[in-house]
Amino acid sequence: MLSKRLESLIKYIDKNDKLIDIGCDHGLIDIYLVKNKIINSVIISDIHEGALKAGKENVTKHHLEKQIDARLGNGLEVLKQDEVIDTVLISGMGTSTILKILNNNYLKNINKLILQSNNNHEELRKEVVKLGFIITDEEYFIDNKKNYINIVFKRGNQKYKRDELRYGPILIKNKAYLNFELENCLKIKNLIKNPKLKQKISLNHEINKIKKYIKRVNI
Repeated sequence: MLSKRLESLIKYIDKNDKLIDIGCDHGLIDIYLVKNKIINSVIISDIHEGALKAGKENVTKHHLEKQIDARLGNGLEVLKQDEVIDTVLISGMGTSTILKILNNNYLKNINKLILQSNNNHEELRKEVVKLGFIITDEEYFIDNKKNYINIVFKRGNQKYKRDELRYGPILIKNKAYLNFELENCLKIKNLIKNPKLKQKISLNHEINKIKKYIKRVNI
């Protein structure tokens, strides 16, 4: 049985996607995708030999070795330039690691990115958009008392406003997510004692902005 975190990613994967799952998390989502005939085959990769070994063992246990190709290596580097892969799934990593993975010549062949970063989502949006992608879907949810954000990018060009990159063009209309951001800002603000400190002034501005967006959602 998949966790809510992994299960949340399934809906973004289409039958015709040629998928690589980078940082494959023991291959659990990939086994689910193939067993449930959502996709026919998938490449899974991990830079850590132990994690990939566990993934291979799980694949073997389900007799899916012909459909799930497990490769040891650093992200897109495991792919050959003539291989037909058009969709990338990366979950459970930080934004800086994800961006390093995407800094690869093979990215020109990729049409869809399904990314579940655990930090710095503004930077992720900003940098991936620069690579020639648009944001087509976003989701905020809680699993096991932890907050998660999924962002789906597809090939295209679009200009985004600063706040759309900060909060997400879709999540900026999500009340639960905005309340999460507001709560974080209030917690940080309460830790700063000096009311004249630039950081506190900036946080007050951010808090007022988030409240404005929450009010719009309520309309």
